[in-house]
Amino acid sequence: MKIRYSKSRVFLNGTLGATCAIFGALKAFEGTADFVHYVQLILGVLLVFSFFVEVKFGYLTIVDGKLSKYAFSWTTLDLDKVTSIKSQPGRIKLATPEKNLSINTSVIDKESIRDLYRELGSLQLDRRENPFTGWSNTVTIKQ
Repeated sequence: MKIRYSKSRVFLNGTLGATCAIFGALKAFEGTADFVHYVQLILGVLLVFSFFVEVKFGYLTIVDGKLSKYAFSWTTLDLDKVTSIKSQPGRIKLATPEKNLSINTSVIDKESIRDLYRELGSLQLDRRENPFTGWSNTVTIKQ
């Protein structure tokens, strides 16, 4: 299961990156570019690269009981070893004996966040340790 970034974030990165890269490249090809325009070109290319990575990989992937978070470094967490889940506004923290993983929920697509809540609710934890327990049974979707 793939938990995707919100569409507004992805397309903002793509649009902003393409705009910066185009204007930086135009100044470089004109021969009137200075240091700022080269930095603009590099940042634009990085934003366009970020756009393609976010579209291809998404934010989180859950496969065979392992949760992978794609950021600057890929972090993998075994969901069977999760001992507690803490839900804070805009953030979910998963804790295992070895490491902790923080998930920023404000960057997740609305359809994907329901899948994440359902997956976290299905974990076999004590009710006090898992605030998403009710999501595994039934989810009401308001249209």
